[in-house]
Amino acid sequence: MSSIGNRTVISEVEENDLGFSRLWSQSTNLECGIMFFNPDLSNDVFFNKLTNITCISESMIDESLAVFHKYKITPFFYSLNYPELEEIFQKRNFIQYDTQHALKKNSTSKKTTNVYRITDTDSMLWSKTFCDAYDCYEWILPVDRIVKNTLSSIEYYVDESISSCMALYEKNSLLGLYCLGTIPSMRRKGLAESLIDFAQNEVNRRKLKFLMLETYEKDNLLDFYSKLGFQEIYQKNIYTI
Repeated sequence: MSSIGNRTVISEVEENDLGFSRLWSQSTNLECGIMFFNPDLSNDVFFNKLTNITCISESMIDESLAVFHKYKITPFFYSLNYPELEEIFQKRNFIQYDTQHALKKNSTSKKTTNVYRITDTDSMLWSKTFCDAYDCYEWILPVDRIVKNTLSSIEYYVDESISSCMALYEKNSLLGLYCLGTIPSMRRKGLAESLIDFAQNEVNRRKLKFLMLETYEKDNLLDFYSKLGFQEIYQKNIYTI
């Protein structure tokens, strides 16, 4: 792929991420970045972040820190191939917290998978599965409110056993797969893989470009996704203080 083509893909993936994030968090456009925060989901690295940073602005960093501090949220700052920005973080004694990897999959799935799509009458099925999978049961009520309020924009699915969940968000002819998780007692049974198969079949059925997802290095899932046919597009370093 040419450098121009790769930049286009990165831009489309980032816009998918930003679109999904806006539905789960409050967003604010700052000087040269976008801030997301959700006090109900405090300390989460995905839902509380300053990202899409396109300039060096310490005043913007300070402005975002003030908001994070106001709501008692751990601040996270995402850097996409921006070493000069990361130098500023390091000079200010920020620490690198993690790395987010953006992956894509465009191979055809031959498996037929039965899943259940959540409606407004049973949103708690998804919310409970998500909170059990991510060990955040204290979030169940705000998560369920978000699910109910975003059903027109995001597709929420569980597997047949209601043990694994995912959210699908379509934008820029890409299908973004978010919030993939399985409750601890049902892991290593292929449930998450079956949801991924369903998502890939949806990509093919809708004639979209590819399936995308993001994973964090600390979660140690890169090998798992690689075995399922995902390839890395780019990565972002994440800093906090």
